[in-house]
Amino acid sequence: MTLNEFAREMGRRPFRPFQLVLVDGRSFTVDHPEFASTDRRGRVVTFHAGDNTRHEIDSRLIAEIVAVDSVEEEPTATPGPGPNGGE
Repeated sequence: MTLNEFAREMGRRPFRPFQLVLVDGRSFTVDHPEFASTDRRGRVVTFHAGDNTRHEIDSRLIAEIVAVDSVEEEPTATPGPGPNGGE
């Protein structure tokens, strides 16, 4: 993911929800433009989830941005594989 890709998705009007998919398989659904941002250099994406948790994500670990047609209420984040590759 590049800073330009993230900025493009955040700047869409009307805003369209999207998922940040990480290299480890986790994903975060950004359902409102006020719930995600980057630092000035674009190295860190800050995401505020529906359960009021804040995630600081290294932008180099975001594999892709995927548009979503409809956003589920919960969960806003999906877990990746366990430490040994299992659940």
